[in-house]
Amino acid sequence: MKEEVMEKEQEKNTATETPETHPDQEEGQVVEHKISKLSPDELKKEYKKLLKIHDKMEKQLHKTEKQLEEKTREVADNFDKYRRSLAEAENIRKRSQQERQDFAKYANFKIIEDLLTILDDFQRAIDHAKTGNIDFASYQEGIEIIEKQFLDLLFKKYGVTKYGDQGEDFDPNIHQAMMMEEGKFATEMITEIFRKGYMLHDRVIRPAQVKVGKPLDDDSTTEENSEEKNNHNN
Repeated sequence: MKEEVMEKEQEKNTATETPETHPDQEEGQVVEHKISKLSPDELKKEYKKLLKIHDKMEKQLHKTEKQLEEKTREVADNFDKYRRSLAEAENIRKRSQQERQDFAKYANFKIIEDLLTILDDFQRAIDHAKTGNIDFASYQEGIEIIEKQFLDLLFKKYGVTKYGDQGEDFDPNIHQAMMMEEGKFATEMITEIFRKGYMLHDRVIRPAQVKVGKPLDDDSTTEENSEEKNNHNN
């Protein structure tokens, strides 16, 4: 009885000490077992099958490597194009920025050039006046010619318009009210001009300074009508 117990414990210890077999090792053992049972002819057939599989896999590998090379070249080309596009976009941005700076810097170049011509005419008129030998009527006519050149430059060439006339409706967007008076006006209108206004196309350069006639309010109108009625009755 004692001997049987010892044998069972020994078998248990032997089973516990047996190392675990890796799945690959088990599979290899199964393959070896199958091969050992094959005849020579069967081994030749299996070998030929393996050669065909090997050749097929080798061709597929070569094809895959070739595709990988092509894709690698394609990625490199696309990346190079991307870098060139970025560089071109940066150059365009810098050129645009420089053009905007130059435009802001030299925007008034042509206007100044035109004004210098008129300045030259004024300078000649002044120099001529300093000689003391002038005809006033001719001198006045020359100044008026210079003024006309200046006005033509502003109004015809550069699109400046002058506005602000008596009787115009008052518009707070383009008129600056310096004074106001109440009276028998249908609407708020300009009754006097202190300084003309100027616009460049649709933008006000400076507003016209004006005096505004304002319609009487209801209380004032009622009081005035009552006074007129009393005077009429008397």
